[in-house]
Amino acid sequence: MITKYPEISKLIEVFQKLPLVGPKTAEKIAYFIIQTDDKTINEIIESIKDVKNNLTKCINCFCLTTQNVNPCSICIDKNREPIICVVQEFKDQLLIEESINFSGKYHALEGLINPIEGKTPDKLKIKELIERIKRENIKEIVFAIPSSIDGDITVEYISEKIKKSMDGIILSRIAVGIPAGSELENIDKITLTNAINNRKKIE
Repeated sequence: MITKYPEISKLIEVFQKLPLVGPKTAEKIAYFIIQTDDKTINEIIESIKDVKNNLTKCINCFCLTTQNVNPCSICIDKNREPIICVVQEFKDQLLIEESINFSGKYHALEGLINPIEGKTPDKLKIKELIERIKRENIKEIVFAIPSSIDGDITVEYISEKIKKSMDGIILSRIAVGIPAGSELENIDKITLTNAINNRKKIE
C-alpha cells in the first residue's frame, strides 16, 4: 500500500507477519488501531505484554506454562495416568485439556516431519519424548495427530523408534470421526472426545 505516512506503512507491514493476514486485512487492522480509543489500545498492549512476560514453554512437555511453574502443573501432577498424548503444537494440548476429561500427560512435538520445509526429526521434540517415556515409566502413547502426509510420516517414524528401543509400550492414535487433513481446532468437542476415547492401537 502507498501512503505518505511511514508509520502506517510500517504498521501494515508488521500485521502481515501474522498468520493468514494479507495486505487488505493488515490495512483494516492498522486503521482500526488508528481510529480506536486509547483504553482499548492499552488493553491490547497490556494483554500482549502479559502473555509474553508471564507464559513460557514447559521444559518437560513443551506445552504452555507460567514463568513460575516449570515444569508445568500437568507434568508434576502425580495423579495423572502414565499416558502421554502427543500433539503437534501446544495449542492442541490446550484444546484437548479444555474440551474433554483426559487424565494423562502431554508432549508437543513443535511441528511434523517435513524434510522439504526443513522439519527433519532432529528439529522436533522426538528425542525428548523418548527420554520421557523411559524416565516417567509411561505405559501408553496416544498420537493426537490427525491423518495427513506429514502426520502419518511423523507417527510412523516415532512409533518405529519406540518399538526398537522399548518393549510393552501401547501405541495408539485418534481416528474415529477425524477427517483426513483436519486440524484439531476445527473439530467439535463431541467428535474429539470420541476420537480419543475410541483410539485405535498401532500394531
